[in-house]
This record gives sequence, structure tokens and C-alpha cells, in this order.
Amino acid sequence: MDRRNARADRSKAMLKNSFLELFRSKEPEKITVVELCRKAGLNRSTFYAHYDYMDELISEVLLESVEKVFEGLGPQWDLPLEDGGVDRAFIASYLKRFLNDPTLRRFCSCENSGNYRTLLIRAHVDLTLGHSADPVEYYTAYFHNAGVLNLLLEWLGKGSEIPEQAVVEIIHEFSKVMYRARR
Repeated sequence: MDRRNARADRSKAMLKNSFLELFRSKEPEKITVVELCRKAGLNRSTFYAHYDYMDELISEVLLESVEKVFEGLGPQWDLPLEDGGVDRAFIASYLKRFLNDPTLRRFCSCENSGNYRTLLIRAHVDLTLGHSADPVEYYTAYFHNAGVLNLLLEWLGKGSEIPEQAVVEIIHEFSKVMYRARR
């Protein structure tokens, strides 16, 4: 059984790596399963053994990229300061990590980046909040993350002409609203 799991893990890794290679020069929705499998040296049945459709693979790649951004940042996201907002140093660290992740930057610069916003937002909510059963808490976090992501996309789209410290301050102020709603 372990050998079968190892082979499945290798196949999935090959599919993800091949997707990322193709993604460097091609929009995600233009990457076909046939092309991906050819690049990975696998057959289509292997792809469909792991994923029902390409968006599942894309979601997994995005989630893993967001996880990498959060790795090592610590639990500060759930610790509002006395003023009710998220720590500015945490926000600045998060921004640097987000902006330095080539996969996330590429998704943000895609022609149809709006198609991936929901996936990015859900990945952020799942990592910052977990799978909460409380709908108010979930949607508060969802709208907060949507606002932050839209701010980042706008900021990137304008060539980061707004000073980073101003973006950090906007996110800090925005986080106060989220924490106020969670009380």
C-alpha cells in the first residue's frame, strides 16, 4: 500500500510541476489535460485518477502557494493588537512573502486573474480561520480576505506605486473591522 501511495504522490507532483512549467508562459485556462500529461510523461487516465477537472489541480496549486506564504509567519493573524487590528509587522511580512511567490504573482497577472480570486480567497480563509461552522465568522473572514486580495491586485496592477507602508496601514485598518465583527 505504501508503494502505491508513493507512486500516486509522485504522479501528482509531476502533474503539478508540469502545470507550473506550462503556466510560466501560458494562461491556466489554455493549458489542456492532454498537453499537461504529455509534459509530465503521464497518460490522461493518471490525471483523472487524481483530478476530475483542471480547476481541481489549479485549486491545489494555489492552496499550496498560499500555504507557503503563511509558513513560518506564526499565529499573529488570530491575535488582534490592543487597537483591534492585525500586527503591522505581520502584515508587512505577509506582503513580502505574497509578492515574492512566483506562482501567486503569476496568477495575479493572468489575463483572467478574476477567475482565480475566489480560489485565492478561499485558500486564505481556510488557512487563517479553518473550516469554521459559524457562517458569520466565515463570511466576515471571506469579505476581509476579498478586500485585501483586491487591494493587492490593484496595487500590483498600478506597479506598486503606492508606498508599501500605506498598503500595510490600509490592511491593518481593514483588519479592525474584521475583528470587531468577530466579537
